[in-house]
Amino acid sequence: MNSSKSNSENPALVRLIIANVPCAICQRRYSSRDVRVLDRRDHLWALAVKCRICGTEAILFAVMNDKTTRPIRTDLTPNEWARFRHAPPINEDDVILLHDHLQAYTGDFSEIMDEPLPDD
Repeated sequence: MNSSKSNSENPALVRLIIANVPCAICQRRYSSRDVRVLDRRDHLWALAVKCRICGTEAILFAVMNDKTTRPIRTDLTPNEWARFRHAPPINEDDVILLHDHLQAYTGDFSEIMDEPLPDD
């Protein structure tokens, strides 16, 4: 993807996000200051959004063509996007390796998670 930091590159896309995509947590509408174009490749745009009310950060992808524009939410933060955007795609060997690791794991699964599982 080509790095781009200017909302002026596609103001119509930013207006579309502002009009149609609220914060996933508090449902507040974004302003143009809350939306930043990160990257673009052909018809795919990556945008960072940050809610000024609750502070939630997210990445939105927008697929644009001559007929439609579809925003797509992700659960990635801008920092995660920067970390993973150039990583190779996950392949079958990666899935098998993770499966084998989980099959052999005998500890408490919450030990390897950022947030522990709730006690039931």
